[in-house]
Amino acid sequence: MDRAHQDKLLAIESQLVEHPFPPQLVVENTSYCNQKCIHCNHRNLVRPKKHMERQLWNRIVEEVGRESPGTELWPTFYGEALILAKDNELWNRLDYAAKVGCNNLVLNSNAMLLDRWDNIERVLESPLKRFILSIDGFSTETYEKVRVGGKREKIYAQVENLLNRKAQRGQAYPAIICQFSVLQDINGHEVEEYRRHWQERGAEVKVRPQLEWGGVVHAPNIDHDSDFRIACPWGNNTMAIHQDGKVVTCAVDYEGLFSVGAIGDTLSVKEAWQRLGAAVRTPHREHRWNALPSICQGCRDWQTAGASYDEEKLPGTRPFWYHQGEPVTAECP
Repeated sequence: MDRAHQDKLLAIESQLVEHPFPPQLVVENTSYCNQKCIHCNHRNLVRPKKHMERQLWNRIVEEVGRESPGTELWPTFYGEALILAKDNELWNRLDYAAKVGCNNLVLNSNAMLLDRWDNIERVLESPLKRFILSIDGFSTETYEKVRVGGKREKIYAQVENLLNRKAQRGQAYPAIICQFSVLQDINGHEVEEYRRHWQERGAEVKVRPQLEWGGVVHAPNIDHDSDFRIACPWGNNTMAIHQDGKVVTCAVDYEGLFSVGAIGDTLSVKEAWQRLGAAVRTPHREHRWNALPSICQGCRDWQTAGASYDEEKLPGTRPFWYHQGEPVTAECP
């Protein structure tokens, strides 16, 4: 790892502080996905694939609305959210979150179901601040190699339709962000063409490094030989809840190898956050690497902290730490 990258990571680490409530909360409303992407390990997921019970979602967002309305709330992170859009269930959940006070909702999607169930209009009518489309390729060959199960021409047409409808409606929110995860030897040569394409059509573009999901997927951008290490930004700033309410190490802990308990009658979001502080955040910030959960000890995805964004056009459409010092981020995978 070169010195410039180390300095960038040290700058991110220097901004880490303890928060009384999670500033970013990722909640797995569904663990189902309809793609089998080569840079994601969902295709090998062992734990049950289910939707989160509506009552549990309500409990979580009611607490967020009371305790920290501005918390960046992601309704899913390891499944495809639009699977829940049938019968309006996804949109009803988002509307309820907004009703109880949550004002920083962020949805990510692979866009495969944008043409179903009036989803384009529902996205634009929703209380979302950001809608992030993970596309990860420009040419048909590259996109379909990376995003297995998706059809490039269909996906591009649907996202362009969404952008056109937003322009016709003349509305500002949600920000539409096309995300590109750089797989160096596979799609890295297409970044600039991808960026131009989506910027010309009114989208913002986010480019981020590849993850290893705790070492399961090989990412050539990650150095496994260096002794250099920083406190993990995701472990410090995010809290991840699986569909069964289980609070896990972070979003990278897709199988739930470490947990501080499950949200329910006897455990609140705030209490789970405090438990994570003792088990994960404090040892990280104190560089007590041997005291970390085993999944953290072997994970080097903290090296990928730092995504490239376009200039912010709409207030409130960047992670809370984006404006702290240099615009480097450590956003949810």
